[in-house]
Amino acid sequence: MRGHSHGTGLYKDSENGWLMGVCAGIANYFDFSRNGVRLIAVFFALFMFWPTVVAYAVAGMVLRDRPLYYRGRDERRFWRQNSRHQEG
Repeated sequence: MRGHSHGTGLYKDSENGWLMGVCAGIANYFDFSRNGVRLIAVFFALFMFWPTVVAYAVAGMVLRDRPLYYRGRDERRFWRQNSRHQEG
């Protein structure tokens, strides 16, 4: 199922990121390709440079770092499945 994950939240992923990990975090959250999100960010930066830079910088300062247990798509699926079994 695509879309946001249950219980993991939106985080920046500095370990897999190029700058602050914002694009990598967004890609993890929505289960998209990191490079695809980066291309979209570059596209926006070409046409709306300052709003994109400001939004990226704010997101980089506001978003928390990815939790240690969260290591990508496979692990996120594992945690999502196990948290569903425990909830109900």
